[in-house]
Amino acid sequence: MTALIERKAPLQDYPPFNPPAWLRNRHVQTIFASRKPRRWGYGWRSSEPVLIDLGPEGRLLAEVSWQPGRREDSPLLFFMHGLEGSIESNYLIGMSKKAFSRGFHTVRVNTRNCGGTEHLTPTLYCAGLSQDVMAITSHFKALGIERIYAAAVSLGANILLKFLGEQGEEGSRHIQGAAVISPPLDLGAGVRVMEERQNWIYQRYFVRKLIERMRRKTALFPKLGDMNRIERIRTIHEFDDIVTAPHFGFGSADDYYRLASSGPLASGIRVPTLIVQAQDDPLIPFESFSSFRVENNPYISLLVTRNGGHTGFLDSRPSHEQDQDSYWGECRVVQFLADLAFY
Repeated sequence: MTALIERKAPLQDYPPFNPPAWLRNRHVQTIFASRKPRRWGYGWRSSEPVLIDLGPEGRLLAEVSWQPGRREDSPLLFFMHGLEGSIESNYLIGMSKKAFSRGFHTVRVNTRNCGGTEHLTPTLYCAGLSQDVMAITSHFKALGIERIYAAAVSLGANILLKFLGEQGEEGSRHIQGAAVISPPLDLGAGVRVMEERQNWIYQRYFVRKLIERMRRKTALFPKLGDMNRIERIRTIHEFDDIVTAPHFGFGSADDYYRLASSGPLASGIRVPTLIVQAQDDPLIPFESFSSFRVENNPYISLLVTRNGGHTGFLDSRPSHEQDQDSYWGECRVVQFLADLAFY
């Protein structure tokens, strides 16, 4: 873990992630952790919808759980999900409930078109929509909330890190601290790994979900794509080459990956940021963290584990007395941000 700059709150020692043998397989962590039923015996009990304006590009739908009392008295923490996730993803509910129990207002945000919101925007979504982070923070600052924190997973993590890298010194005017799990710093490298034989199950799952979404989207906005062609897509690279890149004005999928990746911008981050990453992540080459010299940035704390898969980090029991459940990665995200906000 890198040394932290003095503007950060003191960082407690983290309990180690040491899952039992049966939970050390990367694919078990990735798949089982996301599917395991959960019991929500903590955190918020209700939430209310809020629409966040994107101007001519539509609106985002979020769910907010407010702390009692005056809204400006508590910090706010918003969450962004991964590819084909939504505000109903278990990991987003889990983190937001943990954060609420620590004293944050919590906001779960649907990325464009996700969570049944295809009708709210005429555009698609991609990994480079850092302008949406600005829209989120602006919305809540207009309500008088000045202390805003952010957390994100996978594709949402790339969007958040890209925003922070682009903002540089200005980033702390919008977000006081950030934490991410399994960020794809190099989108192209991640897509190439997805095409490896051992990852066929992820490739097939995501391609199927992306095509299903395009069916719903083109039913509302027919000019967004030729479904006869889209139905024949078999890889994520194909999808991005045929759909994503042209829609957002990139020349090709490879141009999209190069220009939308957060890794090249990581050196510009000037907000206290935690990255939780497993070395055995089947979808993200761990080499990208050294190639972009993430640890050289004193604003970034890179918390690395041997096991954990992609966004899994599931243990058999809570690792610390303050942990509400056995989802170690989620607990560390909330611990990091609570340390910044309250100590």
